[in-house]
Amino acid sequence: MGTMRAIRLDGPARFGLVTVEIPEPGPGEALVAVEACGVCGSDVHLVDGSTAAAYPMVLGHEAAGTVAALGPDTAGIAPGERVSVLPYVGCGQCGRCAAGQLQACARRQVLGVDRPGAQADHVVVPVSCLVPLPAGVSAEVGAIVTDAVATPFHAIRRSGVAEGQTAVVLGLGGLGMHAVQILVDVVGARVVAVDPRPAARARAADLGAGLVLDAGGRDVVDAVLAETGGGADAAFEFVGGPGLVSTALRCLRPQGTCVVVGISPERLGLAMRQETLVSRELRLLGSFGCTAGELAELVGLVADGRLDLTGSVSGVFGPERFAEALAETRDKRAGSVRVVVSYR
Repeated sequence: MGTMRAIRLDGPARFGLVTVEIPEPGPGEALVAVEACGVCGSDVHLVDGSTAAAYPMVLGHEAAGTVAALGPDTAGIAPGERVSVLPYVGCGQCGRCAAGQLQACARRQVLGVDRPGAQADHVVVPVSCLVPLPAGVSAEVGAIVTDAVATPFHAIRRSGVAEGQTAVVLGLGGLGMHAVQILVDVVGARVVAVDPRPAARARAADLGAGLVLDAGGRDVVDAVLAETGGGADAAFEFVGGPGLVSTALRCLRPQGTCVVVGISPERLGLAMRQETLVSRELRLLGSFGCTAGELAELVGLVADGRLDLTGSVSGVFGPERFAEALAETRDKRAGSVRVVVSYR
């Protein structure tokens, strides 16, 4: 089928733009011509070696593009359709897959980690991973919505937080910032946003957070308890700092829910007595990725104007400048929410 450009990781800190063969889709699969692929903190972890991949590996898991070809005996979508790509491929045989929970499949594969990713001109995925992208949604937004927006959306759904309730968001990177926006604009919750960076706190306030707190300033838990009159209904950890999970739990009212989204290889050690967790009936949940149904719902919210993501793409780079895009993601520069690599 010819050759294409791809960002390939050959080992920790060994990555670059290479030319490889365009993959061919098999039964039930589609070849997607990638138009845009976001750069995520997970990509930083892969390049730095704190997260392992099956080397050599084409990076990238936040993608949108156009269906270029279908594999044999494949239906459900047509060449030429614009799509966002769900980055999780399930085994297709377990109960989780049957329930549409591919991200929770015990044998799931993640694009750019376990199977070739989308930082390339083309990517092959099962058609079950494709969500139609309306004409009014840009490829850049259609790419980042697959993880940077859909992951906090899934976490918020798992928490059960409802309109009029209070939620604490710990960490205002790409995931946390979109959590603030979803909680305010879609759920109608009151948000307490916590981060050590002044620029991040200012952006969260602009997005509607009712209270912003400096994570390095006065005691966050005391401030939340005082502001809420006894604790928040939900708290979300988006940093990947095990110590912050205890902070999130301590911010909750009785029967509140803590959802951990940030990823860390460190062991989780809770600075809380077990009797406190039990007597207050607190819930501690992990949350990973999203479902295809949730991704489709999010795309619809964007297309309908209920969720404005025009300010979420901080920069667009060509594939030859991937190292710059990665550096901006790693450094969390002021004003940066998500950067995207364009393959148009």
